[in-house]
Amino acid sequence: MPSNALRWWCWIVSGFLVLGGAIGLFTNDIGPLPTNRIHAVGLNLGVGLVGFGFARFGAEPLFVFLSGLGMIALATLGFLPVTQTWLYTTLHMNRLESVFELVAGVVSLALWATLRPRASLERPPPP
Repeated sequence: MPSNALRWWCWIVSGFLVLGGAIGLFTNDIGPLPTNRIHAVGLNLGVGLVGFGFARFGAEPLFVFLSGLGMIALATLGFLPVTQTWLYTTLHMNRLESVFELVAGVVSLALWATLRPRASLERPPPP
């Protein structure tokens, strides 16, 4: 059974992504973070709604792990000079958003690593 902190983190990340995606459909900036419709639908709404699906079926740890990996991968692309221009023109992502993605990804993976269910490591109850 996943820990409550992992469940809450899954719901917080999913909710933030859906809210940010909904706002991003109608604006090009959410505070200091730039966005566009492709970013709003593909990265925010899509991933956020998938996260709610994972939560619905009790797979919060898997979503936290996968979204953490995805955020770190996207942040890495945002820091590489070769892909920075493409990310900005396609998804309207700048360096600040890459930092935001990196921090959220590291937090997600740290939570997953410390709080994930460890069924294989637990001893079965005595007969």
